[in-house]
Amino acid sequence: MRIQYKEIDIKVSESYLSTKGLSNFIGKEIRINLGGQLQEDYVEVMRYMIDYIIGSHPTIVENQTIGYYSWLLKFKINEQNQFDLYEVNADGSGFNRGCDLTISVVKSQSELCSKYGLIPMFPNFNQMVVISDGVYEGKDLEAIRYESPEHMSGWWLIADEYDDNIESLKTVHYHHVAFNRPDILKYLALPFDYRFLMDNGRVEISQDEEEDPWLINKRL
Repeated sequence: MRIQYKEIDIKVSESYLSTKGLSNFIGKEIRINLGGQLQEDYVEVMRYMIDYIIGSHPTIVENQTIGYYSWLLKFKINEQNQFDLYEVNADGSGFNRGCDLTISVVKSQSELCSKYGLIPMFPNFNQMVVISDGVYEGKDLEAIRYESPEHMSGWWLIADEYDDNIESLKTVHYHHVAFNRPDILKYLALPFDYRFLMDNGRVEISQDEEEDPWLINKRL
């Protein structure tokens, strides 16, 4: 079966999706290994790649990474001189061929936002998150997302260990939070001005009324 998108053919086989026509832009075609997700989810990943390549005319080389919403993919050359897509492992220890985890993370974030009638605002691996002690250790937390500069995700994650000293807070990359707290990943595409509270296995989501993140020091 073949699907055409923006004059690029997407060939669907039992094991792979592969393109015909992207080599005119980046010198190679792209192949995606099919796993346990729905076929349309893999097609959506391929369309994302086509949009990026046709829209940006990038130079793509071996082991180059690309963000797919809130997860990270990598291009690796395969035996047929195509670019295979690989995805970063859940713990950040390396990359595996395919994009099943990527699809799962993005879908869970999208579905949660849809449940509340919200448009997801996906953080990316280069953005920063403010955290307190206890976050990496898996403790219950209160998470608040404030409108922020582009290099910041806007998330402030505060565990019970927070000592009311704002200087004890740390600014870390989003991917460190993603690797250390997979249990909260699906909430991290909630848009600005939303919060979630984790308490003994229960999660409550609400819209935040505070505008100044420094007030967190007084409130908690």
